[in-house]
Amino acid sequence: MNYRNPTLLGIAASAILTVLVIAGSRNLEYFDPALFGYTIASIVALGAIVFRYALWLQRPATRAYFWRGLDLFFKRDRIGKNAASAAGTIATNLIEQRFISKRSFTRWAMHFLIMWGCILSALVTFPLVWGWVHFKLEGDRGYRAYLFGFSTVVLDGRSVLAWIQFHALDFTAVMVLAGCAIAIHRRLTDRGAIASQTFLLDFTPHMLLIAVSVSGLMLTASSLWFAGYMYSFISLSHQALVIMTLFYLPFGKLFHIVQRPASIGVELYQQRSREMEQAVCPRCGTMFSGQLWIDDLKKVVDQLGFDYRMGDGHTLQDYCPRCKRLLRGHAYASLAEKSEPVFYGDRMKMHDERFR
Repeated sequence: MNYRNPTLLGIAASAILTVLVIAGSRNLEYFDPALFGYTIASIVALGAIVFRYALWLQRPATRAYFWRGLDLFFKRDRIGKNAASAAGTIATNLIEQRFISKRSFTRWAMHFLIMWGCILSALVTFPLVWGWVHFKLEGDRGYRAYLFGFSTVVLDGRSVLAWIQFHALDFTAVMVLAGCAIAIHRRLTDRGAIASQTFLLDFTPHMLLIAVSVSGLMLTASSLWFAGYMYSFISLSHQALVIMTLFYLPFGKLFHIVQRPASIGVELYQQRSREMEQAVCPRCGTMFSGQLWIDDLKKVVDQLGFDYRMGDGHTLQDYCPRCKRLLRGHAYASLAEKSEPVFYGDRMKMHDERFR
């Protein structure tokens, strides 16, 4: 696997974000030094995310989906229809998470709350951390918001809208906590999940998100109801937990939040392949999939080093799913017929002729 290009892309992404932080905060004029740790962690994490994403795109199957999806999307005669299709996929699969609701409402609620809780938290936090957004007190109760140093509206500090904006991270923390609670309950009770889960991949991300959310709510509680008691300690603890989560993001299970938008290209690929020439099974004559899809699948299988060539000149991918199962069944039956029982004491083993 080539690490050079992903490494260069990751470094470039971190460098670009650094420049944007400096420019967006007006040469650090509106940058808060207390948030320096968050800023460095986010810059390093972005570079790691780009690095991991570039590595992921090097995999044969991912690379085939990615480039074929781009190729199909930018077809001149269908770009309008493709844009509409992509918009529909974004609405149903990314925003609504409808593909998960087909499994169960509980799993949909879990994914929806965690995903949107994290995304909304990021949209609020990072512009503040990077100095792109800041507020200044005007008068007795007014706050003027500045975006990239440009003056915007004045908020009444005691209005409902201002209260919602200033407590947005509290709402997203509650969303994440609710989603993680559902996830952990499922991990502890669902037999299928218990059989395949691991602590590092399945429990660690939820524990990090819970710790970040609880410590963030503790900051609000300390400032509102306890006169700032232990605020500095809670703030440093919260910062450390956020940094740990950012560093975990590129290499843990939370990375699929970054991978998920790639489903737009996969969905488009599937739709267009159904409209193109269809592959015909050489055994039963059934049309079962797009020929373009089958051709790309053959290339991916070959790149992975697997050889599925058949004696009749076809490959296993040329056959429909039903005929694949029948061919496998016949192959296993023929192996059993070529084997003979061999006794070792009171135990009988099947000794295949190939190993004689």
